[in-house]
Amino acid sequence: MLSYYFKLAWLSLRKTPLLSVLMVSTIALGIAAAMVTYTVSYMMTKDPLPAKSDRLFTVQLSSWGPDQPYLMVDGQEEIPAMVSYRDVRGLKAAAKAKQETAIGLFKIMSRAEEQNRRDAQMRMIRTTHNDFFSMFQVPFLYGNAWSEQDDSSGNPVVVITKALNDELFGGANSVGRHIVLGESLMQIVGVMDDWFPIPRFYYLSSQAYQDPEALFVPLEYQINQQIFSHNDVTWSCWQDVEDVDFSVFIASDCIWLFYWAELESAEDRADYMDFINAYVDEQKSAGRFARENLSRLFTIDEYLRWAEVLSNENDMAVWLAFAFLLACLLNCMSLMMTKFYGKGSEIGLRRAVGASRNDICWQFLCEAFLIGILGGVLGLIFAQLGLQLIQQIFTYLNVTIMQMDLKIMLMTLILSVVTSVLFGLWPIYRAAQIQPSSQLKSL
Repeated sequence: MLSYYFKLAWLSLRKTPLLSVLMVSTIALGIAAAMVTYTVSYMMTKDPLPAKSDRLFTVQLSSWGPDQPYLMVDGQEEIPAMVSYRDVRGLKAAAKAKQETAIGLFKIMSRAEEQNRRDAQMRMIRTTHNDFFSMFQVPFLYGNAWSEQDDSSGNPVVVITKALNDELFGGANSVGRHIVLGESLMQIVGVMDDWFPIPRFYYLSSQAYQDPEALFVPLEYQINQQIFSHNDVTWSCWQDVEDVDFSVFIASDCIWLFYWAELESAEDRADYMDFINAYVDEQKSAGRFARENLSRLFTIDEYLRWAEVLSNENDMAVWLAFAFLLACLLNCMSLMMTKFYGKGSEIGLRRAVGASRNDICWQFLCEAFLIGILGGVLGLIFAQLGLQLIQQIFTYLNVTIMQMDLKIMLMTLILSVVTSVLFGLWPIYRAAQIQPSSQLKSL
C-alpha cells in the first residue's frame, strides 16, 4: 500500500512542477545554508586528538621578569603561553611526563639536493623533539621519526610532509635522500602521511587553521646551527637581547618555545602540577621568576578556549543559519498549504469513493517525504558549492575545514526529510479535514 501512496505523491509533484520546484528549492536553500555553517563550525571546533586530548597538556610558566610590563586579563596578571630554552632543558631533564616536547620555528631557504640553488624556496621549518610524532599521532608514509641520539645531538636529519615529498620527489620513497637547508645537507628519515589536526592546537592560535609546516627538524639542530628568525617568529624578552650573541639569547629568559607534556592518565595532572610548582620555586630560589606563581597546565580544549580559537561566535553563526532554515521551512509549509488546499476536489472525490482520512494523510505524508528527499539532495549540491566558494575565498585555511564527511552528509538528508515532514503535518491535517460533500458540489 505504501508504494501506491508514493506513486500518487510522485504524480502529484509532477502535476504541479512550478510549485514542486519552489518547495524543493526553498528547503534546499535553507538546508544548504545551515549545513555549510554547521560543517565549518564542526570542523573548526572538533577534538583534534580525541584518543588522548585529556592527557596532553601545554605548560605555561610565570617566567616574566620584574621589569616586564603587566598584562592584565579580567583583573589578573596574564602569563606567557611560551617558555624559554632554559626551561625546556630543565623540564626535559626532569623527565616527569610520559612524553614531552618543545616546539619552535625558524625560516630558511630549502631545496632538494638535486635542485639548483635558484630553485630553493623560503620555508618555515618546525623544530621539535622526536616525541612530537608519537604524542600527536603523526602517521608515516615512509620511514619514521628521528632517534633519541639525533634528538640529543641535534643531527642534520629531517622529516617531511607527504605534500613536499610529492613536490620534490614525485611521491617516491625519499628516505635516505637529502634536502638542503641553508647550507646544511639534511638526511630525510621519514615522510609523514596526510596529517591535518584541526584545529592545529600545538602552536600559536593564529595558525590554528593552517597546514602544518613541510619540514620538521630536531630542536637541538637549530641550537647547534644558531638559527633564529627574529623577524619571522613570535618571541618576547624582558631583557634587551636583540643584538646579542645567540648563546646569550638561548641562555636568557626569552620565551619562544611551546612545551607539551603527555601524562599516563588525566588523573596525573595534579602530580605534574605539583612538579611544575616545585620547579618554579626552585627557579625563584635561583633568582629567576620574580612574579607571583601563576603557572598552569592546559589541556588541548582548555588551551584553545583560552586562546579564543574556540569561541561563542561559531555557535552564534550556526544558530543564525538554522534560523534561516526555519524561515525557509515556514515558507515551504505555506506552499504546501496552498498546494494541498488546491487539491480539494481530488480529495473530495477520493473520499467519496471510499478513501479514509488516514489514506489522504498517508498520501500527503509521502509527498512531504519526497519533497524532503529531493530538497536534501539539492541542498547537498548547494552546500558543496558553498563550501568550494568559501575555500576559494579563504585560501589560507586548511581545505579539510570545508569538507563534509559521510556523517554530516547523512545528517543533511535526515534533517531535510524530518523537517519537511514535520512542517508538512499542519497542511496535511488541514487537507484531511476537507469535507467531500462541499467539494463534490463544485465538480
